[in-house]
Amino acid sequence: MSEEKLRYFLKQVTANLHETRRRLHELESASDEPVAVVGLGCRYPGGVRGPDDLWRLVAEGTDAIGAFPTDRGWDVRDLGTGYERQGGFVHDVPGFDAGFFGISPREALAMDPQQRLLLEVCWETLEHAGVDPVSLRGSRTGVYVGATASGYDWLTRAHGGDEGHVVAGSALSVLSGRVAYTL
Repeated sequence: MSEEKLRYFLKQVTANLHETRRRLHELESASDEPVAVVGLGCRYPGGVRGPDDLWRLVAEGTDAIGAFPTDRGWDVRDLGTGYERQGGFVHDVPGFDAGFFGISPREALAMDPQQRLLLEVCWETLEHAGVDPVSLRGSRTGVYVGATASGYDWLTRAHGGDEGHVVAGSALSVLSGRVAYTL
């Protein structure tokens, strides 16, 4: 290798090293940035439909356990007579406003209630924060969702649900995308 080629190579490596160090410093500085919670939204048993309701429930020591909801189509006759006839249930799950989120009534029926509640709570969280959801389009905003399978797809299929909507309506992999798309 000639001296000129070696000099050129060393200049390139040095320039790359400077750029890598600059980028590393940028990333390390960003990781020190504090996280700020600016809005809250939630749904919990006991009629909790937001942070104020949750605070009231906790402050008053309210028991959020109650009878099985009658609006879910469950046959509760065979459940027994003791504690198994009660549970912590989120109220008003069927009250989802599909049109508000641009979702057809057929698709809304096939959607796992987790997806419907997620959309509502995300919207309410942004409202609570005073953030216009439209202002987030194209921004560096991430949507991260943790969820677990509920078996709602089995129930929907057993009652003749629209297969196409059941697949997307019960897939956990679409949750964050559904929120991001809706906003």
